[in-house]
Amino acid sequence: MKNLNQESKELIRNLSIETLERLLTFATTFKIQQFIIDRNALEYRDFEALVSTLGQNETIDGTGIIALKKEFSLATPNDIQDFLNDEVPLGAHELGAYIRAFPLSAAAASYVFTILEVYGNDVAEIVSKGGIRKNKAWHEDIKGFADLRDKVQVKKSQEAFAKHLGRQADKVTELAVHQIVNLKRLRNEFSHDAQEDVNFTRYLHDTLAVVCHIAFLTTDEDRFSVYPWEDHMETFLPKSKASGRNS
Repeated sequence: MKNLNQESKELIRNLSIETLERLLTFATTFKIQQFIIDRNALEYRDFEALVSTLGQNETIDGTGIIALKKEFSLATPNDIQDFLNDEVPLGAHELGAYIRAFPLSAAAASYVFTILEVYGNDVAEIVSKGGIRKNKAWHEDIKGFADLRDKVQVKKSQEAFAKHLGRQADKVTELAVHQIVNLKRLRNEFSHDAQEDVNFTRYLHDTLAVVCHIAFLTTDEDRFSVYPWEDHMETFLPKSKASGRNS
């Protein structure tokens, strides 16, 4: 177990607050995009009418390819391939049906996991500089397919969670293990299997929880209260002296 000095703990504390703020801000950004999509889907005829009035430099065009094996086999890394055509005129009436087609939840969940990964890596670097191998991450030994009904696999997951954080495995709660394993399992589904059906709110919840688990493991803090907007109702007091935000 690594002994962290007060400076390291303060760095992790501030990094934790910044990461929580970033995730919470993104959550509201997601809600805005979802609202815009839903509103345009409900009023698709207005959307189509708007698109039909767009100027030449604002059009929403179709995208297609014409790929020839001969050209691909002869092309070199310095050649500019022109098999992609993303400026094919589309009629406004063709677009309305695709307003909800973008996998917003899966894309948002993927980005959220990236924020978590970067945060964990940064904490691990503070704990032990250079401790993570190149192209690896703090969660490298946590398996998304782990069967957490098996106590042995739970213990291994706890050890993997603690590995790069310099903590003892028995300090990692089973809840933390269940949350990170679930996040990795779902991440594999939408990253490797193109699964689009993601409950973003639940995914965000577990991501925020894992950040808090790491923060509590590596600092002396016993409370994080974070709200990246003006706290009109003073729900999230007391204010953080370190960041000007809430903690």
